[in-house]
Amino acid sequence: MKVRKGFTLVELLIVIVIIGILAAAMLLSSGSATDSAEASNIISDLRGMKSASLMFYADHMSEVNDVGFDFGDHLAEVRLYMDNPARVTTAAGYKTSMTADGTWFVGYDAASRTAGVQRRLAQRAGQVGLFLTPFDPVNPTTGALQNGSPYVAGNTPVWMIAR
Repeated sequence: MKVRKGFTLVELLIVIVIIGILAAAMLLSSGSATDSAEASNIISDLRGMKSASLMFYADHMSEVNDVGFDFGDHLAEVRLYMDNPARVTTAAGYKTSMTADGTWFVGYDAASRTAGVQRRLAQRAGQVGLFLTPFDPVNPTTGALQNGSPYVAGNTPVWMIAR
């Protein structure tokens, strides 16, 4: 009886194919996880901006309640209330806005993000309150509350009500 040493070529090829399949599956799932993580970071930053906006409001009530105040011009001041203001800059795509009825919005321009990140933001829009555009939540004619359009993937700005 002859004793073999080593593996046959077929056995080695089968192992290489199995490793290749596993590696491809890992690459696909890690891309999805990366998109989800980036979307979570954006949502977290928007929530941080929302909290910072409320602190800004509490410290500047008299100025804010003056006629002609525009929250859209105050991203730099809001950043002073944040733990990590370097992440939230206009260069990074973050912004503030205010509607005619005085509702404050914080936003992010998702144009530089992949379609996967935008899809993840759209999937979570209803849960976390992400919108396509700043909107007046009260209908001026009827006085009734109205809802804005939830964020949809493929649209670059994403907004969250701050106050």
